[in-house]
Amino acid sequence: MKFLSALLLLSLPFSLLAEDSEWFIGIDGGATSTQLTNSTTGSDNTFGPEYGLKVGLREKNSRIYLGYTAADSIGQPVNKTQTSYLALEGVSDEFKVVAKSTAKFFLGVRLGASIADVNTDVNNTSTAAFMGGFQTGLIFLLPADFEIELAYRHYWTFKESGTDFNAGSAYGGLNYKFYAF
Repeated sequence: MKFLSALLLLSLPFSLLAEDSEWFIGIDGGATSTQLTNSTTGSDNTFGPEYGLKVGLREKNSRIYLGYTAADSIGQPVNKTQTSYLALEGVSDEFKVVAKSTAKFFLGVRLGASIADVNTDVNNTSTAAFMGGFQTGLIFLLPADFEIELAYRHYWTFKESGTDFNAGSAYGGLNYKFYAF
């Protein structure tokens, strides 16, 4: 219940920005790497596919959005992750890449919650923890209000006791921009 209340509170800026902003919705997919970092059991990096959804608002040089990512079949001991997050990003002005194509650079932070299925020699458990991290990349602008996003994100989980892990993802995404209703 606390998580839902915090999520609703964090989504309040969406209502404040809606009049002058463009909305966007996106999907992404890529590869994730996770590493267990708790004091009793550690692990090497393990890799697996990741996919996600996001919806949010963009002003001139910033984006705010809610997102969800999931990674399955990663390996051992972190077998699967699910992450719900709020992202805040700064976006550069457009710059020319090649011929008439343009792009924008972005850098931002992610805050949220992560659930991981962890299988160790001692126990097999799902653990939920606070998640914080960063992301950076390029957004290539396409005709008809579409854009392609190529980026990297990294996050760490923080929990008072139990199992902590960190994860990094290289991903590509497709976003569709539309205007306020």
